[in-house]
Amino acid sequence: MTRTDATKQRTGGIHYKHDLGQHFIYDTSLLRELVQKAGVTKDDRVLEIGSGTGTLTVCLCEAAQRVVAVEVDDAVLPFLRLATQGFSNVEILRGDIRRMDLRAISASLGEGWMVVANIPYNITTPIMELFLGSGLPVKKMAVMVQKEVADKLLAKPGDSAYGLSSVRCRYYCEPELIALVPAATFTPPPKVDSAFVSLTFRGEPLLPVRNEALLWRMIRAGFNQRRKTLLNALKGTDGFTPDAARATVEKLGLTPTVRAEALDVETWITLANALS
Repeated sequence: MTRTDATKQRTGGIHYKHDLGQHFIYDTSLLRELVQKAGVTKDDRVLEIGSGTGTLTVCLCEAAQRVVAVEVDDAVLPFLRLATQGFSNVEILRGDIRRMDLRAISASLGEGWMVVANIPYNITTPIMELFLGSGLPVKKMAVMVQKEVADKLLAKPGDSAYGLSSVRCRYYCEPELIALVPAATFTPPPKVDSAFVSLTFRGEPLLPVRNEALLWRMIRAGFNQRRKTLLNALKGTDGFTPDAARATVEKLGLTPTVRAEALDVETWITLANALS
């Protein structure tokens, strides 16, 4: 039997759809370990995005109080329903999470729920944007992403991967690497390795923020022109003058040649508050 035939036998001949970014994990021992390390307990309500054939869904049903499983592909829904038929704590919703009423789903889950997902690589950013800064009562996201994406989420000032997404992530969350997951773990295997990361949502920003809109205008300006010094990158930003920016940078003890990637979240907030 060839490897392809063996895979088809194990997965019931599922046709994996490239346009949906379908790369499934069938290793239940690994998935149970990831669910445990993500901190899912019997007190938790979980939203799973992209449930696929339900292997991870089953592990979540075993660990959590309640699971809402969202899947867009009609072709795999029968497998998902079959896998979870022995559980009374799961609700299966058919649809694209980006076009669903998240407020209604959130209301059904209550306060302090979790998001767990093996996110299709091609929609990682839109999925993340649904929750970061949304105001939804999410306490944690535990998600499988490309290793390159994980590097950006986890990066700190001075790291080569540190950028706008790093600042945005740390503004709203405390990120943690749970595990690196090789490409060979998936069926079919993607071209790159993955990482399972935990993002614990902050109840409040690291520091009080006087003007959040100004803060993000500054951060975007700084990273959109990251080859320039911070002062040059911030020229033209509404809300303050170049002279005010220079004086504030000096007052905070930063050098005139400092660049955006050298500033952590707290420094960005302090700078924006001083210029607000």
